[in-house]
Amino acid sequence: YTDYIDLESFVDFFILNELCRNIDGYRLSTYMYKDRGEKLKMGPVWDFNIGFFSGGRIPMDDWVINYNLHVDRDAWMMPFWWPRLMEDPGFRLMLQSRWNNLRSGVLSLSEMLWMVDMDAASLRNSGAVTRNYKRWDKGIGIDWESSIEQLKSYLEERVLWMDETISAL
Repeated sequence: YTDYIDLESFVDFFILNELCRNIDGYRLSTYMYKDRGEKLKMGPVWDFNIGFFSGGRIPMDDWVINYNLHVDRDAWMMPFWWPRLMEDPGFRLMLQSRWNNLRSGVLSLSEMLWMVDMDAASLRNSGAVTRNYKRWDKGIGIDWESSIEQLKSYLEERVLWMDETISAL
């Protein structure tokens, strides 16, 4: 299969969707592309509205690609190739290498938490938070500060699980 797919793009797509626990990321909101003479590539990633700590269909301590093990009746089940890729030692080795590389840089916990804080401050300081809640908080009582802390806690928990799980592959 490596003659036909760009494995690096599949690994990156996997890492981003798993880190964000993007339930739609493999089944629905998924794009692939292929330039003439090139291999099939995954991406771009998008549609994270039921990602992170929302959605609730997949346990925090499992891969989103195991969706079919947790949800047995859905019009859009997980495509067969994702669990199959995880059976391949070459894919797992590339995943380990890429994950470790990213974790020492842009996906280090300190970098991710800093990014959350910087983006939250930008949204707060620009007035976007106030405008958002004025427009959309129809009495559902979402607390902005609690949501930010929940996101940071989620990231801490998810990366620890992914660190342990990926290193054991």
